[in-house]
Amino acid sequence: MVKEYACRQCKMLTTGKVCPNCHSTDLTAEWSGLVIILDVEHSQVAKALNIKTPGKYALKVA
Repeated sequence: MVKEYACRQCKMLTTGKVCPNCHSTDLTAEWSGLVIILDVEHSQVAKALNIKTPGKYALKVA
């Protein structure tokens, strides 16, 4: 199983060493909670979390 890392800047999950959303390299394996945003235009969750790009996000990042 591939380990997923959360970006400390935008909380997007990735399996790489660079965040595909904000291009930060400040990633951590210490995260919890998961939200998947498919349609940022109509998602109340995306608006509440200030997410502007579809993808998988951590709710809490250490």
